[in-house]
Amino acid sequence: MDVPFFRFAYPVMILWIFWKMFVVNPWVELTEAEAKKYLSVETIQELIHEARVHTENGRLKEALVPLRRLHLANPDNAIYLRQIAKLEEDTGNPAEAVRMWKLFMQHSPTPIEACPQVGMLQEKLGDRKGAFESYEQCWTIEPDNSDSILFYAHAKELTGDTQKALELYEKGVKRVPDYTDLQVGLARMQAKTGQTRAAQARIEEVLQKRPHNVDALLVAGMVYKDLGDFATARKHLQDAHERSPDYADVTRLLASVGGGR
Repeated sequence: MDVPFFRFAYPVMILWIFWKMFVVNPWVELTEAEAKKYLSVETIQELIHEARVHTENGRLKEALVPLRRLHLANPDNAIYLRQIAKLEEDTGNPAEAVRMWKLFMQHSPTPIEACPQVGMLQEKLGDRKGAFESYEQCWTIEPDNSDSILFYAHAKELTGDTQKALELYEKGVKRVPDYTDLQVGLARMQAKTGQTRAAQARIEEVLQKRPHNVDALLVAGMVYKDLGDFATARKHLQDAHERSPDYADVTRLLASVGGGR
């Protein structure tokens, strides 16, 4: 046999055997564990269809079964990771949803799609440190994204970094002036940094457009208390309490202005 030809033919033969076993007929002589990793095109299409049908019919836990199998076969596929993360969240499994969202952020060309829900889920789980890191990561990915600014600003606020939170809220409001939560956050930081009149003007502007926004009413209560106008503070806080009776911050501040019940 001609040696150069053998050198060419041998690797081609190996490639053909690999194609035959793992692509054309992936189930030949595979263990059950290996079978989960090697799927034919037809099997992939069937699993995708099965997951779609289950999802459309509200059988979310059932939809996870084919999606998990697809994920095992393609662990870096961001489409499967996103779908699993959403279904894990919807079926009440936040810890697994966080794990899937984190993997999604590693492998997706658009990791911002995991934001801010990954951090919100971590907060739900009581993982404030993890939530802060996720909000920071989301902001780093897209520092001009209004939602990323809002959640990172609030995270900074909770850590006591009032100045950074103020800067972030200011940036957010400049980009999206009609974003109510950013406006409320900015007014709250202005009040905390002694800019009481600026906070008053801002929160009154918000309340003209959103008179029943509980967070805005709370900030209004803070501002008017600082101004010494306890009657107006009580009015706003009582309104907030009626709309959200379990809001602890409202209850505490209302009691401090003589409006406790």
